[in-house]
Amino acid sequence: MKKCNEVMTKNPVCCLPDDGAAKVAQLMQAENIGSIPVVDNEQTRKLVGIVTDRDIVVRGVSESLASDAAISNVMTTELFTVTSDE
Repeated sequence: MKKCNEVMTKNPVCCLPDDGAAKVAQLMQAENIGSIPVVDNEQTRKLVGIVTDRDIVVRGVSESLASDAAISNVMTTELFTVTSDE
């Protein structure tokens, strides 16, 4: 069985909790990805959440959030993680 470090993205595109929903959606489109890890800041890159294109549509659009609303309003914060050696 493969380990996570054999299949994971080593340096993923990330966003910050205060980034606007439209900015994150544009990043997803530019990178052709459907989810982005949310980190506390660009230096430590401590994971604080994840946001998917579905989060933006279902939580954001359905709740009529502005396109510049912080992505922290729609991101998932209950995370389950593993180490790269698992």
